Amino acid sequence: MERLNVTAIEPKFKHPTIFQYFDALKAGESFIIENDHDPKPLYYELIAERGDIFTWEYLLKGPELFEVQIAKNPTNQNGGEVAGTISIKDIKKAEMLKDKGVQFNCRTEKYNLADDPNAGKVTKAPTYDSDKWELDFLIDYIVNTHHQYIKDNAENLNDLTIKVAEHHGDSHGELNRLSTLMYHFLQDLLDNTAREEEVLFPVIKQIVAKKRNADTEITYKIGSLQEPIDLLKKDHEIAAADLSFFRTLTNDYTLPADACSSYQYLFQKIKEFETDLKTHIQLENNILFQKAIQLDAELAKLN
Repeated sequence: MERLNVTAIEPKFKHPTIFQYFDALKAGESFIIENDHDPKPLYYELIAERGDIFTWEYLLKGPELFEVQIAKNPTNQNGGEVAGTISIKDIKKAEMLKDKGVQFNCRTEKYNLADDPNAGKVTKAPTYDSDKWELDFLIDYIVNTHHQYIKDNAENLNDLTIKVAEHHGDSHGELNRLSTLMYHFLQDLLDNTAREEEVLFPVIKQIVAKKRNADTEITYKIGSLQEPIDLLKKDHEIAAADLSFFRTLTNDYTLPADACSSYQYLFQKIKEFETDLKTHIQLENNILFQKAIQLDAELAKLN
């Protein structure tokens, strides 16, 4: 059994390295991590990012050395993972921490991951009116929130879809098609975000700057924004149609009786991805693009 001395790893690489070790495990295999403090934050991050597909066992609990054996759940006769043993309370807590944007770093003094007195409590989300934001600020928000979400989740979602299809595709053939379509869906989204960030968004920022200061130099042809925006909106229509088809293909993400924890986690992650993408598209189509075209038309009238 492999051992990983976490104390020898540069802090920013600790959790990514542990995830690499975990993802490389085959069903039923395990490894041991050694650390100089309780790695409890890692436990919640594993739940939040991988779901109930592992076991966590303390072999040594300090005070100077902590040893934890992390095992990937074994498979059953159908090739699916055996249901995990993680408590519902811990799963909900991990989801809550992720929703709050908590960084799952060890040695954090700002937030006690293990003993949060507010764990499980429902708090009212802050409200904002993005329709009142300046367009350059809205662009930065979209890039840092929704585009980054796609970049952070696309590879893992694709890998998870492939994994579930490999385990359950023989008895649930729709998963094989879902796996193929998911790859193309995610690649198209990544291409769309790249075109927006590299071409359209810089142009819109030029328009905003020109509106504020007429002497600002611009490098695009004023009055030409409608066509590229129409092409990007077409990408959005295709993405929405893909999401609709995924729901049809999976019977609105209805889980079969033999669904393992990875199968359940896959459907949860796709629905989460769908929710974020719908918000993302609404911000671009109904606010950013409309206002950018309006500003572009105003500048065209001045020339």
